[in-house]
Amino acid sequence: MKSFFSAMMLLLLGGSFLFGQGMGKKAAVDGQILYEINGDQLNIKAQCENHLDKGLEITYKLKIAQSDERNNSVSNSQGGKKELAPMESKNLSSSSLSWREGARIKATLEIYHKKKLLDSDTLELPAEE
Repeated sequence: MKSFFSAMMLLLLGGSFLFGQGMGKKAAVDGQILYEINGDQLNIKAQCENHLDKGLEITYKLKIAQSDERNNSVSNSQGGKKELAPMESKNLSSSSLSWREGARIKATLEIYHKKKLLDSDTLELPAEE
């Protein structure tokens, strides 16, 4: 639970610098990758929040890559379209993976509107000690 809280704080603090840095404007969309480790299962969830007063149609890409100390690797890509109502928060995608000692995970989320990148997020998890 401590690692989940730490990751959430990092995402919340780091996410504010990803879009509109130095412009004084609030991002139209905020995308986040959340995770939770339950024993040997890693659950990853991508979500998006629309900060606009109007609806928005977005497309997204979630890519997850996992490798271990023996250089075995697995990758997964998910994507799609979603309609976001004004000020709505919505889950975009979720995935469950085996989590074992020595595993490394990198997940990236990209959110687009009319082929323009609105926001992105990256999650990297080091090997379990």
